[in-house]
Amino acid sequence: MTHHERLIELLRSHVLVPLLGIRRHVMSALALLFVTAVVVLALDARLPFPRPGERILYDPTDWSLLLPGHGRTTAEPRHFAVSDGSIGGGSTTQAPLSVLLYRAKPGDTIGSVATKLGLSMDTVSSMNRVQGRGVHNVRVGELLKIPTEDGIFLTLTGDLNAMCSVRKVAPEDVLAANGITRDQLTQGMLLFFPGVQHTGFELALANGVGVALPIHGYESSPFGRRLDPFTGEPSRHSGVDIAAPEGSQIRSGTDGRVIAAQYDATLGNYVQVQGQVGFSYVYGHMSQILTHVGAVISTGQVIGLVGHTGYATGPHLHFEIRKNGVPINPNNYLPGIR
Repeated sequence: MTHHERLIELLRSHVLVPLLGIRRHVMSALALLFVTAVVVLALDARLPFPRPGERILYDPTDWSLLLPGHGRTTAEPRHFAVSDGSIGGGSTTQAPLSVLLYRAKPGDTIGSVATKLGLSMDTVSSMNRVQGRGVHNVRVGELLKIPTEDGIFLTLTGDLNAMCSVRKVAPEDVLAANGITRDQLTQGMLLFFPGVQHTGFELALANGVGVALPIHGYESSPFGRRLDPFTGEPSRHSGVDIAAPEGSQIRSGTDGRVIAAQYDATLGNYVQVQGQVGFSYVYGHMSQILTHVGAVISTGQVIGLVGHTGYATGPHLHFEIRKNGVPINPNNYLPGIR
């Protein structure tokens, strides 16, 4: 045997034969995995769906409500008056609205739930937080109402056709979504307007950005029942106190018009700002007022300095939110106070 032949024999016995053996093992393993996958899929197909005790959020039969154009027939084009700032629906055959329930999990927010389910935050917020009240707070285990499509509930005031024209949605779609006829319409009833979203300040409220923090600090006294800081007797607090260093700038939490800028025995130097849709805001215990009655102010504009004038134990801002003159909890609208 020549040197060349001996070299070929060594390569065959020490390299090629082991490689062929490895190849056979790999092919056998892949074949076994394939057979196992087929068996698992076959067994899984025999199991009920959803599993006992489970519930899917959207039934497959309702997927046409989520995928535009899928499972719907195109209707005749409709034309509506255009209104600046309006966001409206479309011109497809409207299915009746269904509202399902979603159980909130740790870490869920209104915004994250909306994103996860393919809806706008305005839609989910409006279904569960009227005018954004409490939009920043979601309890673990809370059942959130989830509609099968974007839209909002509006109160019927006046003519349905006029309301639909402004919002660029067909009256027939509104009636179909609510499962009613024109004969069943009554003034003041709540109707779901498919595809419609809030605009302006109402949209900001729904999205949790309607009211900004007027000052950075920590909450030294909450809204509601508390002990009077001077007498120790039970009392009711009409706002929240935010402690901050004397002289810190106080900024308006919203756009609005100043309707009061004066001294009060309880509030000390205070400013009241009239906002939109019945909301007003009170800023109390200022050391100095830096605005005047009639002034039109914008969010973030400095209107005064922190002090402890009036009925106060130390420098802080007393901040109130009022709805139609009635104090409501500012923590339902503020993004958070330390």
